[in-house]
Amino acid sequence: LFPYTTLFRSYILFIGPPDKDADWSDTGINGVADFLSKLWRLAAITAEGPGSGAGLPDAPEGPGLELVRAANIAIERVTNAMNGRFAFNAAIAEVMKLVNACSKEYYEGGNRDPEALRYAVGTAASLVFPFAPHVAADAYDLLTGTRVWDEPWPASDARFLELPTFELVVQVNGKLRDRVSASSDASPEELKVLARQAPHASAQLNGREVLKEIVVPGKLVNIVVR
Repeated sequence: LFPYTTLFRSYILFIGPPDKDADWSDTGINGVADFLSKLWRLAAITAEGPGSGAGLPDAPEGPGLELVRAANIAIERVTNAMNGRFAFNAAIAEVMKLVNACSKEYYEGGNRDPEALRYAVGTAASLVFPFAPHVAADAYDLLTGTRVWDEPWPASDARFLELPTFELVVQVNGKLRDRVSASSDASPEELKVLARQAPHASAQLNGREVLKEIVVPGKLVNIVVR
């Protein structure tokens, strides 16, 4: 399906940061091979389905919106990982997550929004092109009939970067006690309430005096007690 040089290069870049030593793993390289094969198969079967091209859908909803969000978040994170830091392993890991989301939508969700799936698979092919050019170019060509190297680097759309919810980390005296889902637009006071009500955290508060509550918006609440 793809040259061994593509597989080896992708695995070496994925195995760890460029400034760190890493051990070769047959399991790891098989995982990268599965990832590249999955991307190509998704492009092939999506190309044969409804729609054309791999452009950004106008107004995705439901599962399609989630897939478009995943694609735009991947664009943002891969671009940041490659821009100056050369964190190629982190970049490839983000594309893997996007491909897994596409695969889940196609095989388990039933491809409920073909236009969104085309966009997400095309985005994955574009993002992985620097690491696996043969697979990416073929996958992109199947979807669009164009050459990926003639296209500009993907740009994220700010409309799809904001998630409606996030995982709020709840700490008590700096120690992780729980994780709960919170609305992205929740106020600090609302986050404090959620943190206090988190089952594993609330058990640590019984009979103890709360000295202060430290809120890091979008990330965590640390409840300091004695």
